[in-house]
Amino acid sequence: MNTLILYDTLYGHNFELGNFIYQTILPSAIFLSFKEALQVKLDSIDLLILCPCTYGEGQLTASEEKFYNYLCQCQFSVPRLVYYIAGVGDKNFGPAKFANAVNIFDRQLRQHAASPLASSLKIDYEDLPTAQQTVTDEITNFLRKGRDSNY
Repeated sequence: MNTLILYDTLYGHNFELGNFIYQTILPSAIFLSFKEALQVKLDSIDLLILCPCTYGEGQLTASEEKFYNYLCQCQFSVPRLVYYIAGVGDKNFGPAKFANAVNIFDRQLRQHAASPLASSLKIDYEDLPTAQQTVTDEITNFLRKGRDSNY
């Protein structure tokens, strides 16, 4: 299975979560920042894990914006692509802005017929251990099901 983990970060939290996924769950994955994301052809990826950063008033960072625009401009459907989005944010920004990059990417990937591995995760930066446990459970369950059905 070709797996890509993408992260972007301002304070290190989303890098930390992405690196945790890479080191402990998916060590054979490609682990890149969003700055490097355009080097990879999505049609060759089976599992896409995003750890996006939300900037300012709920926007994407400049690097994420480039990847998002790439997704918007592409005329492709990726029905075999499975994705999972886990974004660390700050709840102090309020519910509409909190880890909003997760919502933005989720909508766009669904428009391209990609399938979510599980519900996307938005986690406060102060609760990173909970995020690590949740992503471990979700991804491990997905991988177990895949082995059982010869994914």
